[in-house]
Amino acid sequence: MTRIVSLGSGSSGNAFLFDNGIIAFLIDCGVGSRTVQAAIRDFDVQDRLAGIVVSHEHVDHVRALDSITKRSGCQIVTTQGTQRAIRYERACTHRSAGDHWQESGVEVEFVAVSHDAAEPCGFVIDDGTLRAAIFTDLGYVSEPVIEAMASADVIVLESNFDPRMLRFGPYPARLKRRIESPLGHLSNDDCATALVAATTSRTRAVWLAHLSDKNNTPTLALSSAREALTLAGRTTTSVGALGRSERTDITAPPAMQLTLGVGV
Repeated sequence: MTRIVSLGSGSSGNAFLFDNGIIAFLIDCGVGSRTVQAAIRDFDVQDRLAGIVVSHEHVDHVRALDSITKRSGCQIVTTQGTQRAIRYERACTHRSAGDHWQESGVEVEFVAVSHDAAEPCGFVIDDGTLRAAIFTDLGYVSEPVIEAMASADVIVLESNFDPRMLRFGPYPARLKRRIESPLGHLSNDDCATALVAATTSRTRAVWLAHLSDKNNTPTLALSSAREALTLAGRTTTSVGALGRSERTDITAPPAMQLTLGVGV
């Protein structure tokens, strides 16, 4: 049975573990090394870990990359721009926007996103039984991103900040401008608007990701998304918010979510 588990989501670290019993791999590796190692051990994927797919070079997506690759020997799959930006000297498997990485019947499509990084991408993962779209860092939602999400059973989309909290929050003006820019992050309203455009009868679950701990709350993010979807007539769409450090199986609808334990 296919599962994709969030190991943490937010400015302190982001990572997902895919496992379908045949192959396992990580999408980003930005949480602590011990957290990743504990998940690899707890889910018993040591012998099936085929790679780490990296979205971009920011530390909250690559923090444990070097440690995990040294321990596991698995390949890194990313864009050339991202490899150059993280100054990773060992060979990587390169893909660009529009390309696919295929391994043991699983396909990962790279989709370009707008973010202040060298060559950032989001992903669509498909193993024939489940199709998931994961977009965690982007300043605006392009039509290719909408199309990618509309094709998925499970959608993970950034809902980073509440505009009012950001405006009156503690961040310096320069950082606020960066967050609000087309190369920054999505507000709750941006996320909600995109979800209305992207959700279909196929959508099994929606997960809000990368919530700011200073400029957002799960209550505000969920309220914004659910209200917009309800007004659009999507009353059966199940929406949840990923925790900063909790393990969450995103393949299960939020209303049916079981506790998987907190990473170390």
